[in-house]
Amino acid sequence: MKNNKKLNIIIAGGGTGGHLYPGIAVAEIFINENPENKILFLNTGNNVEKRILNFYKFNYKKIPSSGFFGKNLVEKIKSIKKILLSVKKAIMEIKNFQTDAILGVGGYVSVPVLIAAIIKRIPFFIQEQNSVPGIANKIFSFFSVYNFVSFETTKLGVQKKRFFTGNPVRSKIIPKIKEKSGNEKISVFITGGSQGASAINKTFCRAIDFIEHHDKLEIIHQTGKKDLDFVVDTYKKKSIKNDTRAFFDDIYEIYQKTDIIVARSGASTISEITCAGIPSILIPFPFATHNHQFHNAKNLMEKGAAIIIEEKNLSEKLLAQHINDLIKKPENLKKMGKRALSLAKPDAAYEIYNKIQERMT
Repeated sequence: MKNNKKLNIIIAGGGTGGHLYPGIAVAEIFINENPENKILFLNTGNNVEKRILNFYKFNYKKIPSSGFFGKNLVEKIKSIKKILLSVKKAIMEIKNFQTDAILGVGGYVSVPVLIAAIIKRIPFFIQEQNSVPGIANKIFSFFSVYNFVSFETTKLGVQKKRFFTGNPVRSKIIPKIKEKSGNEKISVFITGGSQGASAINKTFCRAIDFIEHHDKLEIIHQTGKKDLDFVVDTYKKKSIKNDTRAFFDDIYEIYQKTDIIVARSGASTISEITCAGIPSILIPFPFATHNHQFHNAKNLMEKGAAIIIEEKNLSEKLLAQHINDLIKKPENLKKMGKRALSLAKPDAAYEIYNKIQERMT
């Protein structure tokens, strides 16, 4: 469906790479299908977002944002004032961009932008990434045109507006097709997401002492900025071969190398590792709203595609034990990878694009 009607699309949301990447995946389709389409991201403007959007060469504007739910009365009053100012800023950006439609991808920024959309009567769509929707998306889902959900069990808004598309992934993330023999090295990718996770970083560094056959391991570690020096020094002292960085821009290449991933279980991580067909050890962030990361991970665990370690049970010995078990049985790695791939929705971004395009033409 090339050369459809030209559209100016705002993608609202962010705070982490996990919120941004699905929006980027949809944005890529809009540009590929019609180069005259224009995309503008409205987000918090933090350093992670700037780095990612500059890498993908998308335009963006900062919208000040703040949470509301779960705060005391004084904090809520401050948040309301900030949200009102953000709504005013969002209205200005919507007008200046000559916006045709808005896609909300989650995060605090989406709230003032979608309020502005209602005020300006701009059609908007919601892309819910997690298995358990947040309060804001539940409210906005009744005003949206369509609601796109990433998990089949997710309930959001009225049924006729809900579409199970899966969570969009970037086009270069493809299934890993190489199989391992018993004598090859095993690549383990450790990541806490775009900002890192200290609990995972520190536990894995201690777990190294309990992982058997170091010579069979290739370690790839995304630490986030805070723990980079500590992790690099640890590997150096233990003489462990590794590729450790605060952040990997070339995540596609990393996934192609990875045999086991140790990670949080945000929606973007889940969708990417299923599309890549990677077996996983998932450590859900325990303070996620409605414990959604645990529920995200549970979907994979129940299908035999992942192992879950709740952070309250996380220890270096337990983590090492699971890695050792997987290394010893490469046939299990293969089965887990196939099960992960069976859960993938690689066409999610295109499905969302089609629904928006059909509605707007």
